[in-house]
Amino acid sequence: MNINYLESFSDYLFEEEKAVGTIDGYTLDVRDFLTFVGKDIQQVKRTDMNDYKEHLRARKLRTLTINRKMVSIKQFIDFLNERFELGVSVRITQEKIQRQYSLNDEDLLTEEDYTQLLDAVIADNNLREKAIFEAMYYSGMRVSEALQLRLDHVQNGIKVIEDIKGKGGKYRPIFISEKLIQSLKEYMAIRSQPFSSTTKLLFVGERGPITRQTVHNKMKEYARLSGVEETKVHAHNLRHLFGLRLAARGVPIEDIAKFMGHTSIEVTKIYLEKPQSHYANLIDQL
Repeated sequence: MNINYLESFSDYLFEEEKAVGTIDGYTLDVRDFLTFVGKDIQQVKRTDMNDYKEHLRARKLRTLTINRKMVSIKQFIDFLNERFELGVSVRITQEKIQRQYSLNDEDLLTEEDYTQLLDAVIADNNLREKAIFEAMYYSGMRVSEALQLRLDHVQNGIKVIEDIKGKGGKYRPIFISEKLIQSLKEYMAIRSQPFSSTTKLLFVGERGPITRQTVHNKMKEYARLSGVEETKVHAHNLRHLFGLRLAARGVPIEDIAKFMGHTSIEVTKIYLEKPQSHYANLIDQL
């Protein structure tokens, strides 16, 4: 029944118009939990949750990641109790974190890393991946947003795109530079796949519009080819790099929030704070 429940949960999230990334993330988190406990969801107890948390800590997962998984599991159980009236009463708690606005620069891409990565893509003459990477680097788009780019966006040279769904299924303005438009046009000129004539989406592969997983796999592939540390090469780090570049150029925080699509400036502050290494070096000097 766990499999059936998970499929129903996934369908429910789709009906609620959750973003594809959100659906995938919730589904993977719940599947991982169900695999670990190895029992019917109705038999899960608080001790199972505690054991699962210990299991996640043993895997050296970050507290933020563990908490995200807890949210996914709680959403799943709440759905089952409401839809199927299962009466699962297990308590799910998150780990407490003191909120600090600083990035761990050891985990981030640098400008040099990005140049090295892009050089590998260019050497491979892969205009599609070059366009995808630059879409996130030059605009701060999330990967889910970049994959919604359409042919008409590029053909019309639209500088402000307002019909792409962002985080939480909300629309936001995405600002496109001339440099990015040229990169997208370069790819569109050679865009030719079996499904390229049957979809209006810009980025396609041999099986149709490409997915987040395709982008993820390609980024890891070029990380290996370029010699950039694989753990640093993922789509969200291109978005972080965009935000950090804006901050480094003295762009006001209100404008950075606009470019990033943040609804709260509190979230944007992370790009204005010094990285964690700054504080680590400072304490050594005391």
